[in-house]
This record gives sequence, structure tokens and C-alpha cells, in this order.
Amino acid sequence: MLERRSALAAAKPYRSNVLQLGEAGGFTLTQVAGLGADFGVRLRTVLGELPAKVGMAAESNGRTVMRVGPSQFWVIAPQADDLSGVGAVTPLSNSRVRILIDGAQARDVLSKGMALDFHRTVFTPGTFAMTGLHHTPVLVHCIGENSFHLYALRTFAMSVWDWLADAALEYAA
Repeated sequence: MLERRSALAAAKPYRSNVLQLGEAGGFTLTQVAGLGADFGVRLRTVLGELPAKVGMAAESNGRTVMRVGPSQFWVIAPQADDLSGVGAVTPLSNSRVRILIDGAQARDVLSKGMALDFHRTVFTPGTFAMTGLHHTPVLVHCIGENSFHLYALRTFAMSVWDWLADAALEYAA
């Protein structure tokens, strides 16, 4: 039987006194989309309260639900959910890698390569943005004061990792 191999298996670990970079595995990612007034009702029945606007995430029943479009959501959970019948369901787990960047300098590192305002009063926990990092699409999710998850396409995961590690070099111990 084939075993899943991390796209970051060859990544050199990064840790300093003020910054940590690592793979945050152990998740499933499912995209759910739908139209019609009953879509939101069906989705709320399964997932609980939904984020009110695009760019916001909500925690509910061990899941993170991100509104990535007006009627489109990403559902991040520790294990796969059965969301069949709710809307158009697309499993994305095998196509994405989740990278954790955590520490006092995380915002500075990210701002080197993303055209986003990472100020603590603007990019707060629970917000996210789909953007680019060195011409590579990523979703960056603020999960804590100085903690972020980056969701990168599997084929570009090492490129994103290398860019982050290089941008963090000035903070190496």
C-alpha cells in the first residue's frame, strides 16, 4: 500500500529563539460551495455557525471554517467530514501543505514577501487572505497573535518553505 509522503520531507528544520517554521500536518481540507438560500442552512446544520464575510474564519466543533467566497467555504478538520449532499464538495487535502510560522518575528518575515498589512490591529487571529508569495499562490491564516498557517499547493511547498527559511535568516540564533 502506498503511504503519503510529505512534500516537505526534504525541508531543513528552522528554529530560533524568536521564530519557528514547521509543517503542520494532521488535517483534512475540504472545499464546499453551493447556491440557493438552503445551501447556508444545510451547511450550518452540519458545521455550526459560519463566518459572516469573506476573509474570516470561525472555529466550531473542532473545525475551522473559512469563507473563501460568497458561497464557498474551506473546512479544515482533524479528519474527513462527510459533507455530501450539502453542496459541491471538493477534497483538497492531498493538494495542499500546511506550514506553521510562529514567533515574535513571524509578521516581519511574512511582510517581506506578501502585499498584505500584517499589523496586529489589522491582520488579527481569525482572519485570512489568499495572496501570493514569490509568485506562488498561498492562503495565510492568522491563528494567534504571532502564529500563522500557510496553505500552499503541494507542488510549490518546498519553494514556499525555502523562501520563508531564507527570509527568516536574519533571526537565526
